[in-house]
Amino acid sequence: KIYYLFYHIFLTSLILYHEHMKSMRKIKYIVLSIILCVILCNLNIIISSTYEASLLFFNKVFISLFPFMILIDILLYFKYEDFLNNIFGGLFCKLFKISKNCSSVIIISLLTGSPNNGVIIKRLLDKECISLNEANKVLNFTFFPSIVFVIGVVGIGLYNSFKIGLGLYLCIILNNLFIGLFLRKESFINNEFISLKNDVKFISYLKNSIIKNFNTMILILGNIILFFIIIGILKLIIHNEIILSILSGLLEMTSGVFMISSLNISLCIKLYLTSFILCFSGLSILFQCFSILENYKIKVKKILFIRLVFSLLSSLFILLFCF
Repeated sequence: KIYYLFYHIFLTSLILYHEHMKSMRKIKYIVLSIILCVILCNLNIIISSTYEASLLFFNKVFISLFPFMILIDILLYFKYEDFLNNIFGGLFCKLFKISKNCSSVIIISLLTGSPNNGVIIKRLLDKECISLNEANKVLNFTFFPSIVFVIGVVGIGLYNSFKIGLGLYLCIILNNLFIGLFLRKESFINNEFISLKNDVKFISYLKNSIIKNFNTMILILGNIILFFIIIGILKLIIHNEIILSILSGLLEMTSGVFMISSLNISLCIKLYLTSFILCFSGLSILFQCFSILENYKIKVKKILFIRLVFSLLSSLFILLFCF
């Protein structure tokens, strides 16, 4: 009797699980069908969003990011990261409890912006200079928008103030600093300093760099187009300008920052929302970096959660510029 009881319980569980999976598949197909209908009914939005994303990519992203990616590869070929690691390695090693090999990630990301942090981290992982755990840790606090974009475009261009632009960039630095200190307990220090050797001629290296970085730019373009399409569809559903601006910024940083600057709200709230979006970096940039590191197991959920929470808190410092 006990045998038959367990048998029936097991059989019933299998049937319920099978029915549950069937219902989940039905829900999935219903959602996919709805998305397909929305796309087919709004082809003009898809086309216009793709056009806007492509303009942004070729007018802003490509011309600013691609040369820097080539430049970084040239610097790395001549072992410039050794110079950075020797100067800043001891400081960052003690401050964040990371290996000296990660110093170049912090400095170059700070100067050139994201997703160059992903490019350098991938190179270090490929050469086995750092562990995957340390790569995940460093990736959390090395997302920086371009300093030219923050101070020049946002500060001076949108708010007519160098002081505001500088304040926004300081908030971004503080945000990453706080995240780095918060993750300090996750220690992956490797005191062995590894200097990478290049076994190929410079001409071959440069050719490979151009091809590799061009392929990376295609991935970035795809991410930008996808998020612009999502924003275009959201505009049909959400009519509250503040909510739409925040969601747009969370998805794609640049469009969100421009939309926030045009809102009819107080300057303090504008600056807080702008700082929050810049500190978070936007899902588009984050996923560009994740795409570059697609061959490695990146803790995406943890990175998104930590950056979201710290961005909300760190952005409060910008309010000091309102008084």
